[in-house]
Amino acid sequence: MVLALDAENEKLRVAMQTLKEMIFGKRSERLAVLVDEQLALELGDLEADPTLPAPANDDVAVAKPPSKPRKKARRNIGALPKHLPRCEQVLEPEATACPCCQGQLHKIGEDVSEVLDIIPAILRVLRTIRPKYGCRSC
Repeated sequence: MVLALDAENEKLRVAMQTLKEMIFGKRSERLAVLVDEQLALELGDLEADPTLPAPANDDVAVAKPPSKPRKKARRNIGALPKHLPRCEQVLEPEATACPCCQGQLHKIGEDVSEVLDIIPAILRVLRTIRPKYGCRSC
């Protein structure tokens, strides 16, 4: 009986050392250990009774009610309220002639920026419009 316990104890020490090498060893050592384990499969456990123990978790899985797809959050990133009065200010360039050919520049777009302007007891939005001009002949 003592010899059997010593043999089992040695077997457990080897298994523990193998697990330590798998966890704490270098990658190459881990791979070597796995290959050795796969080559030396111990099939002695298959001789035991193949009946499985009853599952310990007897809880019934709670079915979730189908939920609606979640709506995307509405965020206000830099947009000022529409109800505030707007005061527009257009900044035109000094000259609308092309510096290359002296032809007339035509409006091709504009940049609009809005800033909240606080005057005591009055809130308003100042819109600054900067027209963009481009020459059609260049």
